[in-house]
Amino acid sequence: MSRLAFLAAIAVLITGCAATPPAPVPTTYVPSPYFSPSQEMADDDGDDEFIQICARKKTRVRVSNRPCDDAEPGHAWYFLPVDEHVPATGRKAKKGSFKRPDGITYRAPAKGGLGRAVMIEDEYVDYVEVCTLKRTRVRASDVNCDHGEKGYAWYYIRMDGYVPPIGKKAEEGSFFTVPYEDPYRARRKGGDAVDAAIGYKDAAAAQEEEEEEEEEEYCTSTINGQCVQTNRCTETVNGVCTRTEDGALSSTSKRCSNVFVGKRWTQRCGR
Repeated sequence: MSRLAFLAAIAVLITGCAATPPAPVPTTYVPSPYFSPSQEMADDDGDDEFIQICARKKTRVRVSNRPCDDAEPGHAWYFLPVDEHVPATGRKAKKGSFKRPDGITYRAPAKGGLGRAVMIEDEYVDYVEVCTLKRTRVRASDVNCDHGEKGYAWYYIRMDGYVPPIGKKAEEGSFFTVPYEDPYRARRKGGDAVDAAIGYKDAAAAQEEEEEEEEEEYCTSTINGQCVQTNRCTETVNGVCTRTEDGALSSTSKRCSNVFVGKRWTQRCGR
């Protein structure tokens, strides 16, 4: 090998050893999915939350809730996740489904808005249920719904509403409301719901009677003509009441005593 070739080989080896290592290939950042606290809570509890609005089946345009409450043809409940935007009445709904989901449902005002900000919970009120022919909402005998006759369904009316008599059309209720408590049955002649509901006023009267049932306080013992003990007394000292069912009285002394005068306790002290 010539001297020139030898020197060239040495130069190549030195250059290779001093070369800068290749830069690392940058990794692409992929953000993790975002979950709001409310979503995480719903997932933990196993109950997803949805907004239900009434819409026309063909166009998904939102209408008032009445056609859906009354099960009118061509309308159906449309369900949206609570984190989606709820359209105002007259606007088209999207990002939802006509299929009823498993979970908690809320209603929304006509103006719409972000679901979680506008959702409305059902009121805790009493209802009357009447059996109706679903197609016409004409009231029929409860036997038809009790036996599951085809074409009949329960229609729920708030206690501040009106119950039609048998043979008349039911209004301002809902086939889809789920009462918190067992609904009341109604008398055949109908009328204002509070009057037509079987057992409703009786239950209210029984509760009022129970509240008024408490025995009136009266005197059971006197000293020198003054009442010092009543039927509600639970503790006495020297024949004078020092404690009642309603709570403790002031302790008596040689110079003072608790006296029941004019249906109230007072303290009388001698000089």
